[in-house]
Amino acid sequence: MDDRVVKYIKELEKEIYKDFEDLVNINSFSQNIEGLERVAHTLQAIGLKHGIKLDKVYSPKKERPHLIFNKELERDFYALIGHFDTVHSLESGFLNIQERDGIYYGPGTNDMKSGLIVALYSLAILKKLYPNRNLPIKILFNSDEEIGSYDSLDIMKNEFSKAKAGFVFESCRVDGYSIVTARKGGISLDIDIKGKAAHAGVEPQKGINAITTAAKIILKLNRLNDFKNGITLGCNVIQGGIVKNTVAPFCKIGVDIRYVKKEQYRQIMKDFENILYEPNDEGTEISYTIEHQKVPLEKTPASQELYKLYKQTADEIGIKCNETATGGGSDANILSDFGVPCLDGLGAVGNFSHTTKEFTIKESIPKKIEHFVKFIEKLI
Repeated sequence: MDDRVVKYIKELEKEIYKDFEDLVNINSFSQNIEGLERVAHTLQAIGLKHGIKLDKVYSPKKERPHLIFNKELERDFYALIGHFDTVHSLESGFLNIQERDGIYYGPGTNDMKSGLIVALYSLAILKKLYPNRNLPIKILFNSDEEIGSYDSLDIMKNEFSKAKAGFVFESCRVDGYSIVTARKGGISLDIDIKGKAAHAGVEPQKGINAITTAAKIILKLNRLNDFKNGITLGCNVIQGGIVKNTVAPFCKIGVDIRYVKKEQYRQIMKDFENILYEPNDEGTEISYTIEHQKVPLEKTPASQELYKLYKQTADEIGIKCNETATGGGSDANILSDFGVPCLDGLGAVGNFSHTTKEFTIKESIPKKIEHFVKFIEKLI
């Protein structure tokens, strides 16, 4: 295998870490548009240092920035996907990166600014290796994955559905340095229940308590959990009522549903609707609204061939690599729904995403760059 890869990474190592630290220190909470614009600008500047022009693009909604490299490629390319929004708000107090004993702690270190660095510097190294070649690589860094990729969905569909394969740079798992080859599908929805207000002391019998109806529905919905077959349904948010001395005229239930196979979707929704629309408390009105959903990322023969090659590359450079499935969703779910075989979890190694304990192992950043570069060399 070409030792120039390791040589180039070693030459750029200090720069890699500096760029990573700069990215983490900019707050890019999904709703912090100013912060997202700053991170987009910083990623563009990092790219330009290495001859990588990341074009800033907006969906028709024009709500938030996204970045694309090689926008002109329409087919026969490999897609590198990442997101630069995080779940940590300015009010969280979790704002800056810290390095202790070879570990980076900070907002987005693991999910997934280290993955962005792995992707971007992998391309930088490839451009050094093949300076006269138009590499068949197209990049999307979006800014709304943590809130369902609703704004970048059309961009993915229009620009990336013809990819030969998709590589998503969410974090690699600490346990076995596992990448992700399967993810559950997810449905996020709200149930709205309308009852009737009445004075709780004078004439409660004239009211219809929406919270009581909600409680009955929740107990029935809990029966749809089927852990053996990977189906989970959680009624995780409830909001209702006005004041204590008024019969509750409304209630909203926030529901999260997860499943492992596309074929399960129809039966899940049938069972769900049967519970909602079977006879409930007289006089109530019940409806639901799907906020967003993602189909499962399922293993396919094509994705398994990619994993075999990725694992073979890991063996050749002396690092561990296993595969795993997870209940969380990512943009790999969306890309795979377009028929694109995907590998996910190709970023640096870390843990505790979405918490203030979030971390990335420092030395894994250059190692995962080496791994991906040598893997993609085999493909191109």
